[in-house]
Amino acid sequence: MKTIPLVLMLSLLPINFAVSHEIGDTISKKAQQILNIPAGKVGVVDFFASWCASCAKEIPDMKKFIKADTEQKTYVIGIDVDEELEEGLAFQQELAIDFPVINDTDQSLIAEFSPIGMPALYYVIDNKIVGKRIGAVDNIDEKIKADLAKLKVII
Repeated sequence: MKTIPLVLMLSLLPINFAVSHEIGDTISKKAQQILNIPAGKVGVVDFFASWCASCAKEIPDMKKFIKADTEQKTYVIGIDVDEELEEGLAFQQELAIDFPVINDTDQSLIAEFSPIGMPALYYVIDNKIVGKRIGAVDNIDEKIKADLAKLKVII
């Protein structure tokens, strides 16, 4: 009887590992097209959902950050990961979200980034992830400013 090497057997298994994006990773062409971060801007990609109480707490501070960015050096884009579109839209309306939001009902963007918690915030420059924050953070607007200063982007 012939034996099959373990490496070959493992390569035949249907494995679907979710690997979270890390600093230094380049986002996929598909994500680049969906996010459409304008050239010369720092993308601030904010994953949130209606079921995430911490996300609801951070949204007003995110809006404060956008107002403080008077030179518009950043492009803030929200990614609502609610699977039910109506729930996501109601959440966005309740919080009066006035920045661009992508409704990721098919979970394609959240699957690509695979954050280990929510809310999840990624900084993207030239399609590369240059920083991230996972989990609830008080005064996220001030934390974003500090993070961007470290990246030599002064707001």
